[in-house]
Amino acid sequence: MLDISNNTILMIVLYIAGIILVYYTSKLLKSIIIGRIGPYKPSIASMLGVLINVFAAVIASILAFDLVKIFYPEIGQVSLLLAYAAGAITVILGLAAQNSLGHIIAGMVLVFSQAIRVGDVVEYNGMLARVEDISLTHTRLVTLDGKRVIIPNQLLLNSDIVNYSVDVRDGRPVAAVVDVGISYESNVELAIKAMLEAAYDHPRVLRAPHPIVVVTGFGENSVNLRLYAYIATPWLKPIVESDLVVEIHKRFKEYGIEIPYPRRVLLLRGQQEVDTLATNIMSSSGEVES
Repeated sequence: MLDISNNTILMIVLYIAGIILVYYTSKLLKSIIIGRIGPYKPSIASMLGVLINVFAAVIASILAFDLVKIFYPEIGQVSLLLAYAAGAITVILGLAAQNSLGHIIAGMVLVFSQAIRVGDVVEYNGMLARVEDISLTHTRLVTLDGKRVIIPNQLLLNSDIVNYSVDVRDGRPVAAVVDVGISYESNVELAIKAMLEAAYDHPRVLRAPHPIVVVTGFGENSVNLRLYAYIATPWLKPIVESDLVVEIHKRFKEYGIEIPYPRRVLLLRGQQEVDTLATNIMSSSGEVES
């Protein structure tokens, strides 16, 4: 039977009270963080909540171990061996979990640098998506068609990401972009007018900054034009671009603007070349039939 003195009983009570205090303190801190930081920076609040849980678990484990030592003092004699074993296990797990550790560090960098936030509209690998959650190891994106894409944080941190929401937060709108080519016989000024009309008539396109059309160059079969129509909601960018394509195609038909097909021009300089070309065509047809 254990000989428990008053001092021992007091220590037991203090250790149990400490464990309970750690538990409720962690819950209180998380509720404060979620209430004050969560509505404005949910990703930071989520990350801090995880760190509080880890910190509380470590402290509670230490207190619980010391509490066990009161009833079983001999456990302290093997604590050094346990420490060595824990160190060896930590090394093994560390080697096995290098990627996971990298993802955790990358997640903390993403959250605390505010490079992306929960709710941001981003373009990743040509895919427009909204950031739904940033956890310690991965980030979850939601695409326009409702698919949820899970991306490891380290991979996301090392990738090229376009964050449209940063521009919106800074008061800069996002451009819906439409590229189109017209034939060399078409009137460029009339085509620009048709594209601007299509943009101004769209209810989502802003008047300031106003839409612009630029000539991007001469293609093999076309004069290439690009429309920039600015919108306030990045999530609707593909939808607005689709609407503009349909409206531009409609107005090009009204104005007689041709969108060219690929074509080749053959210049024949004499009757001999015509006869040679005809002979070659006939020979090719004969070979195909045979």
